[in-house]
Amino acid sequence: MIKVLLCDNQLLTSEGLIAVLRNAEGIEIIGEGKGIKDIKQSVINLKPQIIIIDPFYSHFSVDDIKSIYEQLTITKILILTNRQQKEDFIELINIGVKHYVCKECSYNDIIMAIYATAKDEQFYCKTTMQTLFGDQSLSKENNDSALLSVRETEIIHLISAGMTNKEIAEKLFLSIHTVKTHRKNIIKKIGFTFKNAADLVLYTSNLND
Repeated sequence: MIKVLLCDNQLLTSEGLIAVLRNAEGIEIIGEGKGIKDIKQSVINLKPQIIIIDPFYSHFSVDDIKSIYEQLTITKILILTNRQQKEDFIELINIGVKHYVCKECSYNDIIMAIYATAKDEQFYCKTTMQTLFGDQSLSKENNDSALLSVRETEIIHLISAGMTNKEIAEKLFLSIHTVKTHRKNIIKKIGFTFKNAADLVLYTSNLND
């Protein structure tokens, strides 16, 4: 059973989630947290596997999310929000958020997000991916991942893990020049550049779909 702590101060949202998840197989809402101190105490007392939280429309902040990650490492965080600003999402990704769905997503999306979060697998809903990348070539129909070689896909994963060109070269027994060439080819094939590791994490999650 996946034990969930719900942290959303919007009454309709929290009541709606409780109703939606009441009959979901393998999921149990064990409590609600109304503030950062309340959340931390609830984690100690109730030991939830997942915290579902909206850091933009509750009495929380991105710094609170960071604090939870740093202090409550055994609990996973699933962001459930209507906020679809790319800069906000990137800020959360950069502090470790790997699970993000918007409130307009389907029932199945929310359930799948909870299952993925429990396994610590990356999960970003389609609406979020669309907000971040628009109509850029990220769908399987456009065969972007098929254009990438096995080595290029491997390098994307290593970059998204935060590794430098030198570290990648050492791990794959390549020259730094070869790694740089692969990176240039990747950018040319997928049609856009990555400004930071967070963008690469998102692209990597799409390759793994």
